[in-house]
Amino acid sequence: MIDDMNTESQHNAPEKRRWVTILAWVWCGFVILAAVAVGLSALLNRPVEESVLDTLANATTLAGFVAFAITGALVISRQPRNVVGWLLMIEGSLAIIWPVDLYFNNLVQPPANPSLLFITGLWFWGWLWLWLIFPILFLPLYFPTGSPPSLRWRWVSVLGLGLCAFFILYVSFSPNWESQDGTWTVANPVGFLQFEFPLAPWVILLLSFAALSVASLLVRFRRAQPVEREQIKWLLYAAGLFFVIYSITFVTSNAAGPVADLGGVLLFLGMLTFPVAIAISILRYRLYDIDVIIRKTLVYAMLTALLALVYFGAVVLLQQLFGAVTGVEQSPLAIVVSTLVIAALFTPLRRRIQDWIDRRFFRKKYDAQQVLARFALTARDETDLDALTAELVRVVQETMQPEHVSVWLRSTGDQSK
Repeated sequence: MIDDMNTESQHNAPEKRRWVTILAWVWCGFVILAAVAVGLSALLNRPVEESVLDTLANATTLAGFVAFAITGALVISRQPRNVVGWLLMIEGSLAIIWPVDLYFNNLVQPPANPSLLFITGLWFWGWLWLWLIFPILFLPLYFPTGSPPSLRWRWVSVLGLGLCAFFILYVSFSPNWESQDGTWTVANPVGFLQFEFPLAPWVILLLSFAALSVASLLVRFRRAQPVEREQIKWLLYAAGLFFVIYSITFVTSNAAGPVADLGGVLLFLGMLTFPVAIAISILRYRLYDIDVIIRKTLVYAMLTALLALVYFGAVVLLQQLFGAVTGVEQSPLAIVVSTLVIAALFTPLRRRIQDWIDRRFFRKKYDAQQVLARFALTARDETDLDALTAELVRVVQETMQPEHVSVWLRSTGDQSK
């Protein structure tokens, strides 16, 4: 009887997986159709005063939701039980309900007698931002296996779900709902709570949940096997890029005009790094390229920063020098000379920065490269085959550290002579 049940369960597993995959891709299709419909509607009804960057920011937002949905469908189709795929799909579903956010954000005055549909939409809009934030916060806790690092970390999931549930309950029974800028207020027909939302304790718990979620990823990284470590590196790389972009947008958030709109575009471009990194890591496509990407990012980020400082410093210094000599305050010759200096410094500065980063962060690979470079010099000058073979064995042991090394040399002469 038990064998029959096990056989039936094994027979139904592929069928169940197939239906889950179909559901995921159908859901993804709805997200894509919703994103296209919302994008076209926003473009056709675009206000005259809306800037091109603002329109581009909306398009980037929709593209981000589609990227999350496609990545989620890919993960679910390969690993249906992996929670990461479902978290990505939840994030992507924001494209379907984004019109609700647009409607209430642009609402100037609510109706005098709100309908049940309006009240329901307003209630949903009150906690909609949780849908955007919490799937991202849960990702480090479940990435990449779909479960916490150990059973002791499950209470962190309970904390996150509890924070969501508390906020939704407060929105559901708060006495009033109001716009983000406070210009209008709508009474909640079922609101009976008479206390203010405990913002400070809730935010402290939210930050604690985010910190614990990231800490679980670091704990997992310390215990992980090599493949899982490479997967985690991809997510950490995406998080690092997003943090840098978010810092830039936070600094420029108080600016007016195109600078603020450009910050919005960069922010959602930064969010695109998460689905891309997760897709590469879980599907294991070019997984081990992350070390090269991190290395190149560090090199060119530092190179760009240093060359920018040199360029602007040279321009200012040369402008003052040429102004003192020629009496012309803004000389184009200063810009030309500064550009030539940057062109001359690019290659040697890149090599020095790359050597410093390799010595600092990629010591094993740097040492291996140095050993191989010395062996190339030895192979060029050495004529004794036994000495060259011994040197080859030593280099292999030093760089790759195998358990056993042997060298086989094929004879090129005729053995019968």
